Amino acid sequence: MKAKKANAKEWVKVPETGLLSLVASKLKDRDLFPEKVAEAKNYLRKVKITKS
Repeated sequence: MKAKKANAKEWVKVPETGLLSLVASKLKDRDLFPEKVAEAKNYLRKVKITKS
């Protein structure tokens, strides 16, 4: 018995807002640029806050 072949030409339409929310949920709490985040944290440690 042969396995059924998937039809590669079938597409699913997803609205842009749905796609963006899916991507945002997958990337939540992930550090995409660890070097840049470490650099920013190091910079912010040196910042002195003054009142105007």
